[in-house]
Amino acid sequence: MTSPSILPQTGTFPRDHHPRLSAAAIMYRVMLATLPGVLLLLFFWGIGIGIQLLLAALTALVCETLNAKLRQRSLTALDVASGLLSALLLAIALPATAPWWVVASGTGFGLLIGKHVFGGVGMNIFNPAMVGFCAVYFSFPAAMSSYPGDYVPAAEVLAAIFPGAFEATISPDALAAATTLTQFKIDGQWADISSKTWLISLAWLAGGAYLWHKHVADWRLSAGFLGGFFAAALLFWLSGYASLNPLQHAGAGALLFTACFIVTDPTTAATGRLGRWLFALLAGVLALLIRQFSNMADSMAFAILLANTCAPLIDSYTRPQYIRGQRQ
Repeated sequence: MTSPSILPQTGTFPRDHHPRLSAAAIMYRVMLATLPGVLLLLFFWGIGIGIQLLLAALTALVCETLNAKLRQRSLTALDVASGLLSALLLAIALPATAPWWVVASGTGFGLLIGKHVFGGVGMNIFNPAMVGFCAVYFSFPAAMSSYPGDYVPAAEVLAAIFPGAFEATISPDALAAATTLTQFKIDGQWADISSKTWLISLAWLAGGAYLWHKHVADWRLSAGFLGGFFAAALLFWLSGYASLNPLQHAGAGALLFTACFIVTDPTTAATGRLGRWLFALLAGVLALLIRQFSNMADSMAFAILLANTCAPLIDSYTRPQYIRGQRQ
């Protein structure tokens, strides 16, 4: 008699709902879901995000091609899709006027160190886009703290991204504008969230809803992340320890973008249904704690990476097993 096969729980990964779709096709659907938010970023802040997307995509293609050559194998559609998706998410998270070397080094570090060092697609334990973000956050603090405060003309964007290559200079007020969270960290004064910021946040939420509806992303991860974050935020606010209420937190920073596109990465999250709830709750609570107590403007990337380190431990206690098709 053959030994019983023991398999992890199914029904939680995108391909369980789309058996006819390739993994690459699923990744392109995720990219499509970011389109509303990207278009609003272009409309409100200028072409900077578009240039960053192109730079990140080119860097990703170079890194994936280099990795394939070093491993002496052909470049696959999955390699390209995975690299482009990580590059897209990182470019969205970076300042639209960050110099080109910030985008290139962040994308390269995230893909080569955050993904391929662990064996490539499906083997990485950390989200590659967030690995790249943290790398450039600590390596280029000045560039990573300069977010546009308003629409930036194309000439000024090019001068900021490619210093020395263009005659135009970007105005200091446009380049060094403090975000709502940054200003609050500095002087404790809360500025009203602009309608632009709310619209962009809602655009990310619309993209997330599309992914949940199509079963491309697991809604449990998004719901657990937001639930953990808002529960912790409400607790601190009601206790009088924090001056920001949950609604103010919701519209500031990258909370909804993270909930819809970052925490939902199936490779770096826990795998079982219960495990995914616990993983997402942990990430949400960590995001609030880091935002509340650290000196960093926002906390999403660091919270995700910390939760990624706990995913294997969560799996070891919560992942159900099947023996000959029967759940234990």
